[in-house]
Amino acid sequence: MSTVDGSRDDYAGHHETEPGDPSNPNHAARRELPLAPPSVKVERLPDPLKELGEPLSIEEARKAYLRTQRASWTSDSRTSKYERHRDHLYPRILAADRHFQSEYEGLTTAMFSRRLSPLDKSGNWLTPWECNEMLHGGSIHRSIREAIDYQLDGFSYEWVAVTAPTQSAGTPHEHVYFWIDDPDDEVTIGYFETGLERHLAHCVNAYQKHHQYRTDGSGGAITVQHSPEVVKEAPDKVHNILEESSPRPNTLGAQYLASQLAHLPVGDVYDGSKENPPEALLEGAALSWASPRNWFRASRGVPSL
Repeated sequence: MSTVDGSRDDYAGHHETEPGDPSNPNHAARRELPLAPPSVKVERLPDPLKELGEPLSIEEARKAYLRTQRASWTSDSRTSKYERHRDHLYPRILAADRHFQSEYEGLTTAMFSRRLSPLDKSGNWLTPWECNEMLHGGSIHRSIREAIDYQLDGFSYEWVAVTAPTQSAGTPHEHVYFWIDDPDDEVTIGYFETGLERHLAHCVNAYQKHHQYRTDGSGGAITVQHSPEVVKEAPDKVHNILEESSPRPNTLGAQYLASQLAHLPVGDVYDGSKENPPEALLEGAALSWASPRNWFRASRGVPSL
């Protein structure tokens, strides 16, 4: 499914799958679950995602999300989440990618992906809110960052992290993309393995079997490219990418990361020339709207537009 100048197709083996067959009837039961469990105060949810003091079901949350975002999109006084992702975050990632290609003499890129199972130990579906808190809650971000910072000490590098829903069940998972000044090609997957260990140790429902990777860094939960592949065509200028006299192609990894922004699929829903995205992506976008966690994070050195 194509989105804004990019694709949500797998990049270097980043498979967006989870346990179970998406056609299984259990997925219908999942959609009947509330967006958040009873332990979450309903006041924390946006008004359209609750009714009579209770959170909407996953299916109803998707519908409410689409109605609200469409209204904001066509409003002269409001900006939709889709527009923010299309016109600000998407071009920011690609502009940063061009910047670091120019800034670093020997660019190495790496991607580290974190995911978790949406099923508890009994095989029952967790609510989207619970999955989101497992992925982002507590001190997990700091623990992983400290592990990777230690390994990359001595290198200049910056990163951007994007949380996206899976296409099969809308479960949040996170990709962290690194630009590293590595003229001697020293960085290997080993520089990120401790970070992965921290994720597996501190993220409930994160399992090794969902984080396999190739030892040469060519695919899976950890990828490393010393000569990063680039897209064949420059990004469409309509999306506010900063123009250059001689535009530099973006790396495939950055293009993939930008395409994962959670609210982009809304554009396909209302574009008659495109196929509707999987409903799970829109259910995940509703979770992103409701989430108190930031689904876009960046290091301090990543330039703003």
